[in-house]
Amino acid sequence: MGRKTINKKILFIIVILFSLVLGGELMLPFIEELGVLALEWAHKTLDFLYEDVLGMEDDASKKASAWTGFLLIIVLISWGAYKLYQHYLRMKSTFPKWWIKRKKEMNDWWTSLPPFLKLAYLIGGLVIMAILVMLV
Repeated sequence: MGRKTINKKILFIIVILFSLVLGGELMLPFIEELGVLALEWAHKTLDFLYEDVLGMEDDASKKASAWTGFLLIIVLISWGAYKLYQHYLRMKSTFPKWWIKRKKEMNDWWTSLPPFLKLAYLIGGLVIMAILVMLV
């Protein structure tokens, strides 16, 4: 019986999750700054559109661009929530089958390992957990 390996998709997902955990502290301010810059760009563009193209006064164009941006954000958040709910429904139906299959694969893989590799994986997992605890 040959050595069994972890599916590459599962390994990729694990690497992405660890990257998000470890790199999240660096990425969240960057993503926040991108969001603020996008909002400022949209506000300036709408302000220019209302003031120069449509000929509105300065105060009226600022109010109109603020309300338009607010409505745009409400629409985008509603659309995102709708898409997230669709994804949730799709995952709700497929996840139990996927979980049972992966659990069986993981159990088969773990039982085929020699004891020293099991010990090495456990120690490695504890080292990673210790690093994560130290980061918090």
